[in-house]
Amino acid sequence: MKARACWIGLLAFAALAGCEDEPVRSTDVSTLDMLVSLDATDNGEGATVRARISSPLGGLRLSDGDTLRLRMGGEPLALREVEEDERPVYLAEVAGLSGDITLDLERRADRSILDRVVPVPPPIGLTVEPLLGDSPLKLAWNAAPEGNHVLGLVVHGTCIKSLSRTLPNDVGQYEILQAELLPLDPAAPGPCPLQVTLARTATFQEPIAPPATQIGLYALFVLSRTVDVSWTP
Repeated sequence: MKARACWIGLLAFAALAGCEDEPVRSTDVSTLDMLVSLDATDNGEGATVRARISSPLGGLRLSDGDTLRLRMGGEPLALREVEEDERPVYLAEVAGLSGDITLDLERRADRSILDRVVPVPPPIGLTVEPLLGDSPLKLAWNAAPEGNHVLGLVVHGTCIKSLSRTLPNDVGQYEILQAELLPLDPAAPGPCPLQVTLARTATFQEPIAPPATQIGLYALFVLSRTVDVSWTP
């Protein structure tokens, strides 16, 4: 009898463990206990926006009339639910990130979050001049000096040591001296193909709604452009 009781207990524990990773229904959680997170990337060949809703209980699946809506530049984004890491994600694929995102989380049985504007950094239009003679590598893009973001630069190639740095100012132009491009094998013949990538990265975080004080709305945006250029050491 004791062995049977132990076996039943093990089965019950296994059942609970198996359910532990199941997403929780959104209607089981108060709005003030939710974390709504957005992450969006735009590499110039298309953009992706992902929305996740979670709580101290784990990932949440929208249920029983709870509805998430996103608009960008006033236009609605077509969201579809997918599974990533065994959690529901609300995904939209668009041509590019252009304009701020407005978020609505409509709830029937709790407070709704309406018309929350999440600022999106402006897109980057990167151009790189050809490397001629001893001239520096000249980059130009649409400046955003007032933006609250980080501007990162990477120059990569199979024939050089990768160069990576954070630019102090987003002023729309930058130069890299050829002496800063360090070939892996100085004796190797050219030309050397390079990829120059410039990325704006911005984060946004606020409480989800009064009277909450902890972060309940979080966003991460990465907008990047890559240009190929040939260099002969």
